[in-house]
Amino acid sequence: MLALEVICTIILIEAITNLVSKSDLFKPIREFLFNKGENKLFRFMHALVDCPYCLSVWVSLLCVVLLYLYINNWLPFVLVLTCISIVFHRLSNIFHFTIDRIEGNSNENLLE
Repeated sequence: MLALEVICTIILIEAITNLVSKSDLFKPIREFLFNKGENKLFRFMHALVDCPYCLSVWVSLLCVVLLYLYINNWLPFVLVLTCISIVFHRLSNIFHFTIDRIEGNSNENLLE
């Protein structure tokens, strides 16, 4: 069963990284950090959220801690539900993307 939790944690890391570094939801936070360029901490934070590769390192650390808490039954239920919903959201995006590409290719073939 641990393999499933590890796979879900990997999906969670990727989803959170994308949400923070690319989504409109976190755009105000990224802009706020960008506008505070004179402060070293804010410059570091902006560089962190602006680089998905860099951000994923810290998101991974957070998610591994959450996984540890989950395995030991110390993670609050609301956080479990939040993590599961983020994983489901990402999996549904992948499924939707795949279906769009399949349907898009079949529609292109019909037009030829």
